[in-house]
Amino acid sequence: ASAMQRLATVDKVPVVLGELSSGVAAAIGPIAQDYSMPLILTVPTGPNLTEQNNPFVFRVNAHNQQLNVALADFLSKQGWSPISFIAWNNDAGRGGVTGLKEILPAAKDGYVGYFNVGEVDFASHIANLRNNKSQAVMLFMDEEPGSLAIKQIRDAGLKVNLVGTLAMGSDRFVKRLDAQKLEGMVQYNAFPPNSELPRIKNFSQRYKAKYGEEAHGFAAQSYDGVMVAAAAMQAAGTVTDGKAIREALAKVEHQGVIGPIKFDKKGQASPNVYVTQWCANGTRRILYPENAKAGCGAG
Repeated sequence: ASAMQRLATVDKVPVVLGELSSGVAAAIGPIAQDYSMPLILTVPTGPNLTEQNNPFVFRVNAHNQQLNVALADFLSKQGWSPISFIAWNNDAGRGGVTGLKEILPAAKDGYVGYFNVGEVDFASHIANLRNNKSQAVMLFMDEEPGSLAIKQIRDAGLKVNLVGTLAMGSDRFVKRLDAQKLEGMVQYNAFPPNSELPRIKNFSQRYKAKYGEEAHGFAAQSYDGVMVAAAAMQAAGTVTDGKAIREALAKVEHQGVIGPIKFDKKGQASPNVYVTQWCANGTRRILYPENAKAGCGAG
């Protein structure tokens, strides 16, 4: 919050982009309102961030419930039951489990297990998955514990279907594991970087040429955040008047890398959400939505 305060009072910036953490974003939102300085979020997924009646907070990326709705729609068609969970023992993990269980009947009788930061042994959770006869397990965690959990699940011979988060759908993740351990795993995804859609393909090619690695959703969302800010400034005819820029943001309609961006009355956009699946060769296919389905190498 101190950095946000400095941006407002010392640097006097007209717009701020960030923050990575939902908790920090919640803390700096009121500062944005106090100083009439629009805050454009591009990564945090806590649903409450655009539920605070704060007219100066806007979010480009999908929040947890938007992600869950798309994932639940996909999972409900797979016939997997029961669906279980292993999740962070924090607000993000518990909120994710609660949100998905509310809209996914197959999760009603599944096992739910939580782990704390730093825990590396998932043996008890794996035993509970086996006892529960779980057909799928949702891993609400990031790359490091996710890779550990998946390795231990597969090494234990458990054939349960794996369901992951945004952090588990990029080349950075497959580098942590043998691709064969990931084969068949699905995860929601905000940006399938190898899609043939022109808006995605163009950005992915430019990103890889500049940084030497595969593009990912956080990069695409952040790029779109910058472009939305620039569009609003242009529409407002000012780069200094935060109130005028805020009014322009509320009306902006931008064709972004992640898709069309238009904010609702709460400042929340409704971007596309995909479900991708890991293939045996370490590439991904797109399984959802139906009109975006594509084979290995496209996800």
